[in-house]
Amino acid sequence: MALLFRLNPVTIFTSLFYALHMDTNEFLEKIGEKIRTLRKAKNLSQEKLAELAGLHPTSISEIECGKVNASIYVYYTIANALEIPFPELVNIPSVEMDKKIEDEIAVMVSQLRAIGRKKQNIFLSAAKGLIAGIEKI
Repeated sequence: MALLFRLNPVTIFTSLFYALHMDTNEFLEKIGEKIRTLRKAKNLSQEKLAELAGLHPTSISEIECGKVNASIYVYYTIANALEIPFPELVNIPSVEMDKKIEDEIAVMVSQLRAIGRKKQNIFLSAAKGLIAGIEKI
Protein backbone atom coordinates (compact mmCIF):
# COMPACT_ATOMS: atom_id res chain seq x y z
CA MET A 1 0.00 0.00 0.00
CA ALA A 2 1.40 3.38 -0.96
CA LEU A 3 1.94 5.80 1.86
CA LEU A 4 -0.13 8.93 1.38
CA PHE A 5 1.54 11.23 3.88
CA ARG A 6 1.99 14.69 2.47
CA LEU A 7 3.28 17.22 4.94
CA ASN A 8 1.29 20.43 4.74
CA PRO A 9 2.34 22.67 7.63
CA VAL A 10 -0.66 24.98 7.27
CA THR A 11 -3.16 22.12 7.46
CA ILE A 12 -1.37 20.51 10.39
CA PHE A 13 -1.07 23.85 12.23
CA THR A 14 -4.77 24.60 11.67
CA SER A 15 -5.75 21.13 12.89
CA LEU A 16 -3.59 21.46 15.98
CA PHE A 17 -4.95 24.95 16.67
CA TYR A 18 -8.53 23.66 16.72
CA ALA A 19 -7.53 20.55 18.66
CA LEU A 20 -5.91 22.71 21.34
CA HIS A 21 -9.15 24.68 21.71
CA MET A 22 -11.27 21.56 22.23
CA ASP A 23 -11.30 19.29 25.17
CA THR A 24 -9.88 15.82 24.58
CA ASN A 25 -13.26 14.10 24.44
CA GLU A 26 -14.60 16.53 21.85
CA PHE A 27 -11.51 16.07 19.69
CA LEU A 28 -11.70 12.27 19.90
CA GLU A 29 -15.41 12.35 19.03
CA LYS A 30 -14.81 14.60 16.02
CA ILE A 31 -11.96 12.54 14.60
CA GLY A 32 -13.99 9.37 15.24
CA GLU A 33 -16.97 10.85 13.38
CA LYS A 34 -14.71 11.80 10.48
CA ILE A 35 -13.29 8.27 10.27
CA ARG A 36 -16.82 6.80 10.33
CA THR A 37 -17.99 9.19 7.58
CA LEU A 38 -15.01 8.40 5.35
CA ARG A 39 -15.29 4.66 6.00
CA LYS A 40 -18.97 4.64 5.06
CA ALA A 41 -18.29 6.76 1.97
CA LYS A 42 -15.95 3.99 0.80
CA ASN A 43 -18.55 1.32 1.68
CA LEU A 44 -16.17 -0.32 4.14
CA SER A 45 -17.27 -2.21 7.22
CA GLN A 46 -15.42 -1.63 10.46
CA GLU A 47 -13.98 -5.12 10.05
CA LYS A 48 -12.64 -4.38 6.56
CA LEU A 49 -11.14 -1.05 7.63
CA ALA A 50 -9.51 -2.78 10.59
CA GLU A 51 -8.05 -5.42 8.27
CA LEU A 52 -6.69 -2.78 5.87
CA ALA A 53 -5.19 -0.79 8.75
CA GLY A 54 -3.79 -3.83 10.55
CA LEU A 55 -5.98 -3.22 13.60
CA HIS A 56 -8.57 -5.16 15.56
CA PRO A 57 -12.20 -4.37 14.61
CA THR A 58 -12.93 -3.41 18.22
CA SER A 59 -10.25 -0.71 17.94
CA ILE A 60 -12.01 0.86 14.95
CA SER A 61 -15.33 0.81 16.81
CA GLU A 62 -13.83 2.44 19.89
CA ILE A 63 -11.99 5.06 17.82
CA GLU A 64 -15.14 5.93 15.85
CA CYS A 65 -17.06 6.33 19.13
CA GLY A 66 -14.36 8.63 20.53
CA LYS A 67 -13.65 6.22 23.40
CA VAL A 68 -9.93 5.74 22.65
CA ASN A 69 -7.08 8.19 22.43
CA ALA A 70 -5.16 6.26 19.77
CA SER A 71 -1.55 6.92 18.87
CA ILE A 72 -0.67 9.12 15.93
CA TYR A 73 0.63 6.00 14.17
CA VAL A 74 -2.79 4.32 14.47
CA TYR A 75 -4.46 7.37 12.90
CA TYR A 76 -1.77 7.29 10.22
CA THR A 77 -2.52 3.63 9.40
CA ILE A 78 -6.24 4.41 9.27
CA ALA A 79 -5.60 7.31 6.86
CA ASN A 80 -3.59 4.99 4.63
CA ALA A 81 -6.31 2.33 4.77
CA LEU A 82 -8.86 4.98 3.76
CA GLU A 83 -6.46 6.12 1.01
CA ILE A 84 -6.38 9.71 2.18
CA PRO A 85 -3.43 11.86 3.25
CA PHE A 86 -2.86 11.85 7.00
CA PRO A 87 -3.27 15.66 7.31
CA GLU A 88 -6.72 15.36 5.70
CA LEU A 89 -7.77 12.87 8.37
CA VAL A 90 -6.68 15.02 11.29
CA ASN A 91 -7.98 18.27 9.79
CA ILE A 92 -10.85 18.89 12.16
CA PRO A 93 -12.97 21.93 11.25
CA SER A 94 -13.64 24.63 13.80
CA VAL A 95 -16.84 24.41 15.78
CA GLU A 96 -18.20 27.33 13.76
CA MET A 97 -18.15 25.25 10.58
CA ASP A 98 -21.23 23.27 9.65
CA LYS A 99 -20.56 19.57 10.35
CA LYS A 100 -22.98 18.40 7.66
CA ILE A 101 -21.20 20.47 4.99
CA GLU A 102 -17.79 19.26 6.19
CA ASP A 103 -18.97 15.64 6.06
CA GLU A 104 -20.29 16.13 2.52
CA ILE A 105 -16.99 17.70 1.43
CA ALA A 106 -15.05 14.79 2.95
CA VAL A 107 -17.26 12.29 1.11
CA MET A 108 -16.87 14.18 -2.19
CA VAL A 109 -13.09 14.28 -1.83
CA SER A 110 -13.08 10.55 -1.14
CA GLN A 111 -15.23 9.90 -4.22
CA LEU A 112 -13.06 12.19 -6.32
CA ARG A 113 -9.95 10.24 -5.34
CA ALA A 114 -11.64 7.01 -6.51
CA ILE A 115 -12.16 8.12 -10.13
CA GLY A 116 -9.59 8.32 -12.90
CA ARG A 117 -7.26 11.27 -13.45
CA LYS A 118 -9.12 12.45 -16.57
CA LYS A 119 -12.45 12.55 -14.74
CA GLN A 120 -10.78 14.26 -11.77
CA ASN A 121 -9.53 17.03 -14.09
CA ILE A 122 -13.01 17.44 -15.62
CA PHE A 123 -14.55 17.68 -12.16
CA LEU A 124 -11.95 20.18 -10.96
CA SER A 125 -12.43 22.39 -14.03
CA ALA A 126 -16.19 22.37 -13.50
CA ALA A 127 -15.81 23.09 -9.78
CA LYS A 128 -13.46 26.02 -10.45
CA GLY A 129 -15.99 27.42 -12.93
CA LEU A 130 -18.80 27.09 -10.41
CA ILE A 131 -16.77 28.80 -7.69
CA ALA A 132 -15.82 31.65 -10.05
CA GLY A 133 -19.50 32.07 -10.97
CA ILE A 134 -20.66 32.02 -7.35
CA GLU A 135 -18.04 34.61 -6.35
CA LYS A 136 -19.55 37.03 -8.88
CA ILE A 137 -22.97 36.85 -7.23
